[in-house]
Amino acid sequence: MSMTSYVHVAMLPTFRFSPEGGKLAFDQDEIVNEFKDTLLDEKKSAVSYKLIKFNATSEDDHYIIAIQGSVSGLDILTDGQIWGPAWIAQQVRWLVPYGPLFNVIYQNTIQFLGSVEERTLETVSYFREITEFVRWLQQNKRAKNIYLTGHSLGGGLAMISGAQTSRPAIALSGPNAMMTSLEIKDLETEQLNDYTFNIIPKYDPIPRIDDMSFNFQKIDCTVTGLKAPVACHSSQRSLCEVLYKCGSQGRRVPTYCYEAYDYPEPKYSLETENDNSLKVPTDVIVNTV
Repeated sequence: MSMTSYVHVAMLPTFRFSPEGGKLAFDQDEIVNEFKDTLLDEKKSAVSYKLIKFNATSEDDHYIIAIQGSVSGLDILTDGQIWGPAWIAQQVRWLVPYGPLFNVIYQNTIQFLGSVEERTLETVSYFREITEFVRWLQQNKRAKNIYLTGHSLGGGLAMISGAQTSRPAIALSGPNAMMTSLEIKDLETEQLNDYTFNIIPKYDPIPRIDDMSFNFQKIDCTVTGLKAPVACHSSQRSLCEVLYKCGSQGRRVPTYCYEAYDYPEPKYSLETENDNSLKVPTDVIVNTV
């Protein structure tokens, strides 16, 4: 749940906040800029991301890389270039009778398209910069205990880069990458199964692109009808669903959960375990472990 809370951070300006009862989190914008200064112009992309450091002991520093989702036409074109072949293969498999029997043909087709696009993927794919950033942090010992997260495109990129660098990645509504791994030369399905986790809201079409890896969690969405595919892709709505079903772990529930998305307004207990802990919405949270 904690990782899900930070999918919005990539879209915020520089910040400093206290997410967990006195444990401060800091925007490490200067480290991101230092890394970007090392990139050659042809290796730079339009991807937006933040590095968050949690105030902890030197032996237990934790960093989260929060990657922004699609916000522009270029982002959508990048989505199509990375996941287009896998999406097409899925549609053909669904339409053709006994489609799953031809998986080998689909895989070979994706590998061929990947080889054709290899040079373009190397230069424009956002995940290349994220992966290089993680490796740069590791090689220069600028951060350890690195985790990746993101929503939509950001979630898909988090899973690809997390698998490539063997770092845990949690996506919210991210496109998967099992078939896509066939067109990315240094991405293995075993790594995706070991290091990635995708949260998949009901009716949301984006996290149903490509085949899912081993670790995923489907969640409900309170919207139905024609609005559902768009409304259920909302990261805020999905965060509310996770909070109300899994517990807030001492955090207050965001007001938009009950003001915009029709979840019940919580009542907060006046008792806390210590001065730094946040009150728990006792009428909503049934499991705060």
